[in-house]
Amino acid sequence: MEQTIHLPNGVRAVYESAKSNVSYIGLFIHAGSRDERLKRTAGIMHVIEHLIFKKTTRHNYFELMNYIESVGGDMNAYTSKEETCIYISIQNQFLERAFEVLSEIFYHTEFVQEEFEKEREVIIDEINSYKDQPSEQIFDEFEELLFSGHELSHNILGSKESLRKITLADISAEYKRNYVNNRLMVSYVGAVEVKTIKTLLHTYFMEETPASTLQRAEFKQITQNFSKTKNLRTHQMHCMLGSIAPSMYSSKKTAMVLLNNLLGGVSFNSLLNLALREEQGLTYNIESNYVSYADTGVFSIYFGTDNAKLEQCKTTIFGIFKKLTSGEFTAAQLETYKQQLIGQVAMSFDNFSSLMISNAKSYMCYDKVDTYEEVVAKINAVTLETIQELAQELFFTNGISELIYK
Repeated sequence: MEQTIHLPNGVRAVYESAKSNVSYIGLFIHAGSRDERLKRTAGIMHVIEHLIFKKTTRHNYFELMNYIESVGGDMNAYTSKEETCIYISIQNQFLERAFEVLSEIFYHTEFVQEEFEKEREVIIDEINSYKDQPSEQIFDEFEELLFSGHELSHNILGSKESLRKITLADISAEYKRNYVNNRLMVSYVGAVEVKTIKTLLHTYFMEETPASTLQRAEFKQITQNFSKTKNLRTHQMHCMLGSIAPSMYSSKKTAMVLLNNLLGGVSFNSLLNLALREEQGLTYNIESNYVSYADTGVFSIYFGTDNAKLEQCKTTIFGIFKKLTSGEFTAAQLETYKQQLIGQVAMSFDNFSSLMISNAKSYMCYDKVDTYEEVVAKINAVTLETIQELAQELFFTNGISELIYK
C-alpha cells in the first residue's frame, strides 16, 4: 500500500513498500516537450535531460556516475511530452547515495558550453538514428501531423535546426523555470522503511525554489484528418492508421486501454495479430498503441508489409472494426480479454521499476494511486457497449488519418 509525503516546500513523494534487495527511486518533473515556450528551442527539455548528468556545482559527470555505478547502481532518464524523469536503481544499503545525486541534479546542475556542444552532436546523432528506423520515425511524424499547430506536435528530440539555435542561456532559463519544487514528484519502491525515506527527503529535498506558474495550452482539434505518403525508398511499406482518442482524464480511458490491448497489444492472440499475421501471413509486425495526454489522446495501428499487400492489410483492419461495432464481437470474448489484461496488470505490480514510474505518474496526475483491486474493478466494469462505441468513434465517427512510408 502506497503512502504519500508532502514536504513544507511543496515537494511531494509517493512511497510503496516491496520485498526487494534493490531500491527504485525517481524524480518526476511535471514538464515535457509540450511545455517548451518557443518553437525556436524545440527539444530543449530533452537537451536538459542529457546535460543534468554532466556537471553540478559540486561534482563532474565521472564523479556522479562512479558514485552510483561503483556499487552496482544504475542511473538513467527520459523525456516525454508531459514529464521528465531521472531515476536510480541501487542496493538498499546504498540508497542515500541515490538521494544525494538526485538532489544535486535537481537543485545544483551547472550548464557548461563545452558539454552542451558535445551533447548537441550526440542528440543530432540520435535524431539521425531514428531516421534510419522508419518503424520508429513514423510514430513521431504521425503525431506531428495529428497535432499540427499545437505544442503536442513537437518532436521530443527537436530538430537539427532547433538544436543549432538553442543557447546556454535558453537552457539555464528553461531549467530554472521547470525544475522547481511544486513541479516535482519523488517516487520510491523498495524495502527501506518509510520513516527512513522521510528522513532522506527532509535531508536532501528541502531547498527552496521559486514556484512554477506554468500554464499549458489546452489541445483543441484544429486539423482535419490527413492521408500522406512519403517516398523514403524503404524495403517494405510502413503504414500508420490512427485518430484522436480519450485523454487520461476521460471516463473512457480504461475502456480505451482494454480496446487497444485486445486489438493489437503485446499478446499473440490480439485480433490484429491473429487476422493479419497468423491467418493471412500479411505482415511480420502489426501492433496498436494508445497514448493518453492530459487533454487528448492518440490511438494508432502500425504495420509493415509488402507494397502488394497494403490494401489487403487495410481492408482486414477495417473489417475487424466493423465486427467490433456490429455485434460480431461477443461479451464472452470481451471477458477473455479482460482476464488477459488483468493478468498483465498483476505482473506489472511485481515489476518494481515499472511500479515506481506508474505510481509517480498516477499521483502526479490524479493525486492518488489505484490499488490492484481498484484497477481490476475498473477493467471489469467496462461493458461491451462501451467497446462498441469507442470502436465506432475511433474508426468511423472521428475518421482515420493515414501516414505511409514507401
